[in-house]
Amino acid sequence: MDSINKLEAMAVSWYKTLPHLPREFRNWLATNAWWLALVGVILGGLAVFSLISATFLVGAVLTGAAGIAGAAVGGVVFIAVLLSLALSVVDLVLIAVAINPLKEMKRRGWKLLFLTVLINVLSLAIHFLFTIDFFGLIWGLLMTAVGAYFLFEIRDEYKEEPKAKHVQAKKVA
Repeated sequence: MDSINKLEAMAVSWYKTLPHLPREFRNWLATNAWWLALVGVILGGLAVFSLISATFLVGAVLTGAAGIAGAAVGGVVFIAVLLSLALSVVDLVLIAVAINPLKEMKRRGWKLLFLTVLINVLSLAIHFLFTIDFFGLIWGLLMTAVGAYFLFEIRDEYKEEPKAKHVQAKKVA
């Protein structure tokens, strides 16, 4: 968690030099981020089910049309899709968990969304390793940067939760 806090601090230093959105829009975005996240979870869940269906369809077509070579290619594609699917599910779970803290305007919800940004970068890197798609990598990083911009614009709207004090129990003799 400490390394994530360091990444967050580094990103804060990058984003503080950028132009800022109007205060009213930042406030609106922060207040409504919870239901935007809910819509994202619903649409993401539909996308995951579509990805599962498409994966099995493409695998069957590759195996049927190209025989052993198609099955080999399909196997590599299947591994790439499974990794992408796993990261997508982790993303969806984190966003779903972030909904209540976002609704309560707690920093914990914001930090969960920041974690999804980091997972998206990891997903882009893995996708690039399997496809060597420079345009897809650049486009994905650009879209992630835009999303992170909006995320960091609303960062200060969420309040940090007070740290729990450790109460030491008295020893009974």
